[in-house]
Amino acid sequence: MDSSKIFIDPEIELGCEEFPSLYELKIKSGEEELIGAMLTPGNKGTNPTVILFHGFPGYEDNHDLAQSLRRCGLNVLIFHYRGSWGVGGSFSFKNCIEDAKNVIDFVNDKKIVKTYNIDKDNIYLVGHSMGGFLTLTHCMDKRIKASVAISPYDFGLKGCIMKVDKNELKDGMEMFSNALHPLSGTDAKALIEETMNYGEEWKLKNKAEELSKEKILIIAAIGDTVGPNKLHHEPLMKEIYKYSKENVKEILIHADHSYNNKKILLSKIVAQYIESIYNE
Repeated sequence: MDSSKIFIDPEIELGCEEFPSLYELKIKSGEEELIGAMLTPGNKGTNPTVILFHGFPGYEDNHDLAQSLRRCGLNVLIFHYRGSWGVGGSFSFKNCIEDAKNVIDFVNDKKIVKTYNIDKDNIYLVGHSMGGFLTLTHCMDKRIKASVAISPYDFGLKGCIMKVDKNELKDGMEMFSNALHPLSGTDAKALIEETMNYGEEWKLKNKAEELSKEKILIIAAIGDTVGPNKLHHEPLMKEIYKYSKENVKEILIHADHSYNNKKILLSKIVAQYIESIYNE
């Protein structure tokens, strides 16, 4: 053996191990193609598969969570929405909702299922912030086995409140203005008008009865100042629990909105929840 080579496991040199892989994806949504990737664990046979929705606008893309879940033996699909991070088209929350639906369709396509060894009976949604909002918007899809919403930010609720509260409107304008750099085809005013126009339709509290019937873990951060729990978490959980406490679980973590101090713990909680559903 060449003395300049170092192998932790000598069998690797002989090609005796199936390596985890990353495959580039283009996913049709509207007139555009979303940029994404499928992370696969290298396991033989079919694998449970997670669709991971990142937040708004995506500076926190949760790729560390994707890698952690892949190490647990799951496929993980990551992607960017239309009009964000170089993807064609215009960014809008309506487009994000449609993009999420189109990605779920993509994962369930027969060709894709075969190509990436997807276990169609074990497809999960995991989303953070806006991604949590998208998760709770789409988790009623019968093709989804269970879902994890991490600090879901209710853009429908935000739109409704901005109509009547000047301080919330000012906060929304600041938040949307600061998020525009990786986005195209929009501006802060357009995003505010959109959330106001669709607020009642999108508001998660209005879906509480439907949500109560689904297998969902909702994770909240105690130190969240971006999506305060008293606005985005506590009222939603209270409404869901009016209908049932059997299916939807909640966990509170001492962290900020992005869980910067609890990344490993967050990954562990998400993985353990998916494992518990998978083993039922």
